[in-house]
This record gives sequence, structure tokens and C-alpha cells, in this order.
Amino acid sequence: MAKTLGYARISTDDGQDITSQKTRLEELGAVVVFCDVGNGSSLNGRDQLEAALRLIEPGDELLALHPDRLARDTGDLLTIAKRIVEKKAVLRVHDPMIRFDGSDIMGELMLTLFGMIGSVEKHFIKARQRRGIEAAKLKDVYKGRPATIDPHQIKQLRAKGMRPTDIARELKIGRASVYRALAA
Repeated sequence: MAKTLGYARISTDDGQDITSQKTRLEELGAVVVFCDVGNGSSLNGRDQLEAALRLIEPGDELLALHPDRLARDTGDLLTIAKRIVEKKAVLRVHDPMIRFDGSDIMGELMLTLFGMIGSVEKHFIKARQRRGIEAAKLKDVYKGRPATIDPHQIKQLRAKGMRPTDIARELKIGRASVYRALAA
């Protein structure tokens, strides 16, 4: 029997709540909702999306509320759609209403269009972020990402005679990080 699988995604746990997406997908008929927390600019690390794509069967549909919940890139969005169609299933996006089963060029056109819009939106987000960082640097309030490696600890271990490779292994960091800390 065909079923509807829902897919929801939020960018971060910080202040965002996936509950409203999940609830709406259930109202639209999703029997199971797969939820990811993470950046939509890449398919990497989207374990729940992968799980949904593995579980989808012929006749099923994967439902997302908006194209940007699936991907912010044309290629990624079309890759997802084609993986679904290869399983003889359907991709459905609620807003704007898109139903893609691989048989209609208009569905592919709509996915391509909204994938391009997502790419442009991603570009603008990064541009705004860069401008914000530059403005913060001018005001001398931008400090960058907090250090996660203690260079003092690295130098102490080196003074004890440890090799950089052993220091990296001990601290569970990359060797290049050890060399950078020692050179600083």
C-alpha cells in the first residue's frame, strides 16, 4: 500500500523549531516525518533524508513543504527527485505545488527553477554574511571562530619530547594543526 513520507529540515537548533513543519506534513498525509537539522546547501550529513530515500518504495511519495527544505541547489534538488523517480515513487512539494514523477517535463522545469532560486538565495545569504563580517572587522568586534585547540598544551607536549604525529593523536586533532601551533 502506497504511503506518504514527509521530510522536514531546519538550518540550526538555535531558535528554530521543526515542530510546525512536522505537524503540517502530518496534516497533509505524511505517515512518517523524517527531520534533519543542518545546512541545506549540501546533501552531506542529511541522514534523515538518506533514510527516507532508502525506505521509499514504488507508489510512495516523499512530501516536503517547500523546495528549499529539500535543497538550496538545482543539482541537489534534481538528484533527490531522480532518486525518488528511480524507485518508481513521486516527489511532492506543497508550496509551490509541484508533483514530480518523471513523466512531466513541467515538473522538472519547476524543480529546476526553484533549485535556481535556492542557489541565488544561498549566494545572497553568503554575501550578506561576508558584508557583516567585514563591517564587524572594521569596528574591531569580529574575533572569528573561537579557538578549539590550545597551542600552549601542544607546546608543552612538544617540550616533553612528543612528536607532532603523537601530539595530534593524543589531542585528537590533525597534524597540520599541531604544526601551525608550533610555528606560531
